[in-house]
Amino acid sequence: MRRTLAIAIALGVMSLVGAGCSWVKLTPGGANVVEATAADVSGCQEIGTASGTTRTSVGLPRNKDVIRDEQVTLARNQAALIGGDTIVQSGPAQGGMLSFTVYRCH
Repeated sequence: MRRTLAIAIALGVMSLVGAGCSWVKLTPGGANVVEATAADVSGCQEIGTASGTTRTSVGLPRNKDVIRDEQVTLARNQAALIGGDTIVQSGPAQGGMLSFTVYRCH
C-alpha cells in the first residue's frame, strides 16, 4: 500500500513539474531568428511560413506561457532552416499549434 501511494505521489509531482517545464530547445540557427510585429517587417522579404505545435496538457493543463514559448522556439528553429531571420505570428493559436510568417530582414 505504501509503495502504491509513493508511486502515485511521484507521478503526480512529475505531472505538475512537466506542466510548467519546457522541453523544446532552441537550435543555434533558431537563436538568430527574432519574433517581431507586422509593423517591424515592412521592409523585409517574406520567404515562407513556420509553425510550432506542442502539447497543451500532460494529464493536467500546461502553463500557457510555457506553451507559447515552445511554439515560438519551434517556429524560430524552422525559420532558420529556410533562411529566415524574423517571424511574425500570423493568427491565433489553434489548440497546440501557432503559425508564423517567416521573413528575411537582414
